[in-house]
Amino acid sequence: MFSSAFRKVQKANHRIAPPVETGLVQRFRLRLVSMIVIGVTVCALLVWGWLKLEDPQTLPIATVEIQGEFHYLAKSQIQQAMTGRLDGGFFNIDVDAIRKVLLSIPWVNSATVRRVWPDTVQIMVVEQLPVARWGSGGLVNGQGQLFFPLPETYPPGLPEMQGPVDSQRAVVARYREMERALDPLALRIDRIVLDERRSWKIELDGGVTMLLGRVNDNVRLSRFARLYPVTLAARAAEMEQVDLRYTNGFSVRWKTL
Repeated sequence: MFSSAFRKVQKANHRIAPPVETGLVQRFRLRLVSMIVIGVTVCALLVWGWLKLEDPQTLPIATVEIQGEFHYLAKSQIQQAMTGRLDGGFFNIDVDAIRKVLLSIPWVNSATVRRVWPDTVQIMVVEQLPVARWGSGGLVNGQGQLFFPLPETYPPGLPEMQGPVDSQRAVVARYREMERALDPLALRIDRIVLDERRSWKIELDGGVTMLLGRVNDNVRLSRFARLYPVTLAARAAEMEQVDLRYTNGFSVRWKTL
């Protein structure tokens, strides 16, 4: 009876005894622990590195290169606009914000800002090139875009353009075509107007007004350019107005003495 009870106890102990780990399980467990330790270490290093790079004292900006061809814009204006915006480190300065500040300067047409390793910011500025003064205010560039620098910075001798809202591009394009047609005649456009009826009028530097109308204005101007040296050049100083709105010719109004 005693031996029978002893065997029952042995069987019970055998059932509740923990399984013996094999070498393969032990190696897997060690590898898992190692991977966890390595992962935690890498994450800690990444966080430390990120915080280090975010520190403005890490790789501070030492050089600012300003490039571009300037006629109306001084480098000092760009440098002044950059005040306080380059105090951070190489990795945490906001190049997009710097570009927006540059574009807010009226004489700046476009700007590129980039980092150059290890401590330089390179700024490339393209200056506005004015074609004319716009009648309602501001200047217009070769792309027909308006910009608004201080009036005292307007360059002298610019022609004047006038037209309906959002017509700047069309007026600039037509001005260039007319300019090419009149240049061989040594005639310069002082003012070009596109009215609400889409009719063209130009005023020359000698005070002559030319009416071109709404249709076939290029044909009419070409006719004038062809006949001017033969019929009008000798009396150019006496002309007051040339009306080109005729099918086969034009009329001239002469100045009165």
